[in-house]
Formats: sequence, structure tokens, C-alpha cells
Amino acid sequence: MKVILLEDVKNYGKKNDVVEVSDGYARNFLIPKNLAKVASTKELGHLRVLKNKQQEIENESREQVNELVEKIEQITLKFSLKLNKGKAFGTISLNQIVDVLNKSHGIEIDKRKFERHENINKAGLYYLKIKLSKEKSATLKVNVEGVI
Repeated sequence: MKVILLEDVKNYGKKNDVVEVSDGYARNFLIPKNLAKVASTKELGHLRVLKNKQQEIENESREQVNELVEKIEQITLKFSLKLNKGKAFGTISLNQIVDVLNKSHGIEIDKRKFERHENINKAGLYYLKIKLSKEKSATLKVNVEGVI
């Protein structure tokens, strides 16, 4: 019997997959537990429409991520640290970077999207990698100047 899975089912498939299972397994387990429904022509039509909508949403999301990557890679954030005999007083934290990015450029990014970041406590140019989606990441430049 062909069924449309409503949830991920181990060894059979993921949600919205059309799979062939034995009649008894479908009638006695999958359908009563609302894990699947019979794959009628009407249900297959609904599934096709649903998958088309999901594809459109994914395409829009990809476009937005690509635009965000381009925007982030053009930005160089500037910070200053007080220095005394080559040693810095204070640090620049990820929260400060996220705040400046939001306030001055209107880009809201969760600080957990930054990969491997420690607080910055030396002058110089830093490249911070931001993972925006499974496939895309952007590099943000942070320029730290020392002020005596």
C-alpha cells in the first residue's frame, strides 16, 4: 500500500515522503498512530501543492541569505581600545559587535551564529565568520585601533 508519511518513520522515510509499505503495517500501525495517510490521488495533489510552496519559501530564503552575505562582507566595523604600554584595557565582546551591527547597519544576527569567537583584546584587523545557513557563511571585518 502506498502511504504519505506525516512524520519521520525510521527505516521508511521522512515527513511528506510517499512510500510503499505492507497493508497490515499501514492499517494497524502507521494510520492509527497518525504517522501516515493513504496516498490517494487527492492527497497526492495536496502533497504536490505543499511541496511547491515549500520550494518557493526555500528559494526566497536563499535569496535573502545571499543578499545578507553580500551586505555583511562589505562592512568593516571599527572599535577602539585604550592601550597603555602595549596592553589593552578592556575587551570587545561579541555582544558589542552584534549591537553595533544592529544599530549602525540594521542587521540583526544572533551571536550564536558566529563561529569560534573569543573576546578581542588587541589592536588589529579581525575576520569573524558568521554561519547564516547550512550552505552559506559570511565574513565580517572588525578593525580594532589602539588609543593611548
